[in-house]
Amino acid sequence: MDKIKSDREKKIDNFLKQMENQNEWEEKMKKLLKEFRNKFKGELEDYAFVKDVETLYQLKFGGYIRYVNLNNKLKWGGILIKVYPDKKRDRNLMVLLSQNSKRFVVSFEKNYIFYKNHTTYTDKTRKLFISFLDKYKDE
Repeated sequence: MDKIKSDREKKIDNFLKQMENQNEWEEKMKKLLKEFRNKFKGELEDYAFVKDVETLYQLKFGGYIRYVNLNNKLKWGGILIKVYPDKKRDRNLMVLLSQNSKRFVVSFEKNYIFYKNHTTYTDKTRKLFISFLDKYKDE
């Protein structure tokens, strides 16, 4: 015998049907990241996606942040100075330093964050040297 559900139970069932399971969410994120990598190919080169809060708190200060907002617009971000939790609003914030030495705050939960370690002059020279080696390797 089927039990007749109340309106409240029907609303709960409807709400639960709308929620994604973990696999669906992961597939959706993979597709979205692939889209970002294709759309912003040059801008996100050498940047790694920060997938969760634990990874966010392990980032080294002085690294470079770029982020895509919820409108799918790439923002150049800046240098990571600080990461801290905002307990009043239950979110995680990053303090970034822009090229013109202005500080601003970005929310982890409202953006897709990409991170790259600080690049020194030596790193740039090494990358350039390796690219020349690869270019002339087959000749």
